[in-house]
Amino acid sequence: METRANYALIGGFTLAVIVSIFLFILWFSGSNRPAHQVPLRVLFNGSISGLSRGGAVLFNGVKVGEVTHIDLAPDDPSRVQADVVIDARVPLRSDTKARLEFTNLTGIAALALTGGSSDAPPLPAAADGGPSVIRADRSDFQDLLESARRIATQASEFLDRANGLVDSNSASLGKTIKNAEKFSDALAANSDGIKDFMGSMADIGRTIKPLTGKLETLATDTDKVVKSIEPDRVKSILEHADSFSGKLDAAGNKIEGVMASLESFLGSGESKNALNDIKGSFSEVASAAKAVRRAADNINRFAGSGLRQYEALAVDGRKTLDTISQAVRSIENNPQQFLFGKKSSIPEYTSSR
Repeated sequence: METRANYALIGGFTLAVIVSIFLFILWFSGSNRPAHQVPLRVLFNGSISGLSRGGAVLFNGVKVGEVTHIDLAPDDPSRVQADVVIDARVPLRSDTKARLEFTNLTGIAALALTGGSSDAPPLPAAADGGPSVIRADRSDFQDLLESARRIATQASEFLDRANGLVDSNSASLGKTIKNAEKFSDALAANSDGIKDFMGSMADIGRTIKPLTGKLETLATDTDKVVKSIEPDRVKSILEHADSFSGKLDAAGNKIEGVMASLESFLGSGESKNALNDIKGSFSEVASAAKAVRRAADNINRFAGSGLRQYEALAVDGRKTLDTISQAVRSIENNPQQFLFGKKSSIPEYTSSR
C-alpha cells in the first residue's frame, strides 16, 4: 500500500517556517531600536550631498536615530528638509544645534546634533502639530568647499587681469627686457672698472676703521671727564660767583652815594677835579663789577675741566671785593683824608660880613 503525501500539510508547514523566519528577523532588527521614538525635522540651507535615507543621526557622537525622509522644502526650493526619528530620551533643547558631519573619506554624511545648555527650555513643538523643527548650521566641509570655490574664483580673476596687463603692456615689457640686456652687457664690459671701484671702497673702509676706534676712545674720555665733575662743587662755585657779583653791585651803589655827598660838600675847582678823578676810578670799579657779572654768567654755562681756575678767580674776586668795601667805608668815614691826605685838612671858609 503506497503512502500518499499530504500536500496541504507540507504547504502549511512551509508557510509557518517562512513566517517564523520573518518574525524573527523583524524582532531582531527591532530589538536594536529604542522602544519610544519621536519625529524631528531638520532644515538645511543648500546642498546636503552625502546624506541619504537611513543615514545615522548622532547626538554628541552617539547614534540616537536615523533619517526617514529627505525632500525639498515646499516653501523654498533652495532649502532641504530631512525627517528623522530619534530616541525619546534625547534631551532636545531650544539651543540644540544640527549640521552635517562626514564620518569618513567616502563622502557618507551623518546628521549630527549637539546638545544645548541644561538650563535652556525644551525644544518647542511645531505650531501645525507636526514634528519639532531645527535649523541646521553649515558644516565645516561646506565652509571648506565654499572657501575653495571663492579662492578659485579669485585666482581665476587674478589670472585674467594678469593676462590683460601683459597683453596691454607687451611693448613696454619688451623694451624693459632689452634695456636690462643692455645694462647687463654694460656691466660685463666694465667689469674691470667695477672691480677697481669695489677695491677703492674696501680701501676707504680700511681707512675709516681706525678712525672709528679713535672716536670711540674720544667718547670714552669725554664721558670720564663729565663724570669726574662734582655737581656739589660746581654748585658752590656758582653760588660764590653770584654772591660776589651781588656785593659788587651793592658797592657800586654805595660809591654813587658817597660821590653825591662829596660833590655837594666840595665846591672848589680843585675839589671838583679830584672828584672827577674819583668818579672815573669808581666807574672803572663799576665796569669791573659788570665784567665779573659776565664772568659769573659764563661760569653758569661752564661744565668742563677748568672749574679749579674759575674757583680761584672767585676767591681773588672776593678778596678784591673786601678791599673795595674797606676803601668805600674809609671814604664814607673821612672823605677829607682820601682827597687831601692825612696831614692836610679841609680849610674852613667863613663868610665875610
